[in-house]
Amino acid sequence: MTDKKQKTPGPTPRQHARISAAQALFQQDFNKVTTARLILDFRQNYLEPNTDEILFAQLVDAAAERLPELDAIISANLSEGWTIERIDPVLRAILRVGIAELMVMPDVPARVVITEYVDVAHAFFGGKEPGMVNGLLDKVARTLRDAEF
Repeated sequence: MTDKKQKTPGPTPRQHARISAAQALFQQDFNKVTTARLILDFRQNYLEPNTDEILFAQLVDAAAERLPELDAIISANLSEGWTIERIDPVLRAILRVGIAELMVMPDVPARVVITEYVDVAHAFFGGKEPGMVNGLLDKVARTLRDAEF
């Protein structure tokens, strides 16, 4: 009998879309390009071949359109003494996209959204950041989608 190690499958097309959406928002924070230009640039240069491009564009559009509202929600749910400016820019982008998905995609269960963005945080961070994403998104989800809890 041989000992075969099973390969862990890579990210799904929807997971690639979420990761790429966070990366795009991070980039937009610094480059101040239009959302349409940002989406086009990512489609042409950065998206993995199996990325769900429709979900990617929906997430980037939703987050970019609601940026002031998203930032207000994040700020309102931070621990005392924290401001949105203190949050790592990548973490801020992850939170923005996650909250945007909670707001505009009611067909995706809130618990799934939370889990997906905790996984996105794990792709970028090895410390306490995924826990912060979990806690903040859970708190926001219980406000935005209280019927699911």
